[in-house]
Amino acid sequence: MKKTTSKKQQVKKRQEEPTKTLVKTESKTLSKEQVNAESDAGMGQEEMKRDDYAIPRLTILQDLSPQVKKTEDGYIKGAEAGMICDVLSEKLFAGDNGIAVIPVSYRRAHIEWKARKSGGGFVKDHGSDPAILSQVQRDPDSGALTFQNGNTLSIVGEYFVFLLDKEGGFSPYVLSMTGSQQKKSRRWNTMINQLRVPAREGGGTFNPAMFYMTYRLSTVPERNDQGSWFGWKIQPETPTLELPNGDQVYVAAREFRNQINKGDVKVAAPAQGHDPAGEDDSKPM
Repeated sequence: MKKTTSKKQQVKKRQEEPTKTLVKTESKTLSKEQVNAESDAGMGQEEMKRDDYAIPRLTILQDLSPQVKKTEDGYIKGAEAGMICDVLSEKLFAGDNGIAVIPVSYRRAHIEWKARKSGGGFVKDHGSDPAILSQVQRDPDSGALTFQNGNTLSIVGEYFVFLLDKEGGFSPYVLSMTGSQQKKSRRWNTMINQLRVPAREGGGTFNPAMFYMTYRLSTVPERNDQGSWFGWKIQPETPTLELPNGDQVYVAAREFRNQINKGDVKVAAPAQGHDPAGEDDSKPM
């Protein structure tokens, strides 16, 4: 008599069978031409448009940042106040040693935030046009710029930068300075604007592109009568062209700057930070 198999037994048998590979490959040694990662550059990203990705941001972690609090959803293991953080990838950088960056482009932005008592959070980037200032009032006590609906406006110095690594690589980021850090932004801009290098021909000097020089950005503790926090310390380091791959980095920075000016670069939304100095230093310049 022929033995029959129940449906339950058939399902169990299929579950126990090893999964078969649907993509077949030939078991032979492949040539370098067949496995050429360089020739496959960008493959699979053909349909990615400007709105499908965004330049991440670098920020200084503070005592009240969710990344340093184990009870918060945004907690990052090992994060401490004073560290520099890429919140998107959760990369951490020691604040005392800092990071090496190349500034590529600068803009002055006006960022609207939801009131903290309403939960806080990013509302809108109003761009660099100061016309938005006509819609806000300055709080006489805190110095905060406030809309009629209770939202606040921050004046932000934003830098598009290349973050350099020890292997000679570089990655695009955005770095923002607001509140008490606007003084640091103005000092950095002055450093960049006053830099002079010898001209190749005819003698004299000229002010080079912003991305001519690399800078070391570290963090330092600061305080005033409203509290304490960590701020930026900015020091010029090495001319970009003197890096081991300086020519490549310089040209890439110039191309990145052109993409920014064309509007081809989308930036990740900023995270609302905590600056005990408030907006006291955000007065229109």
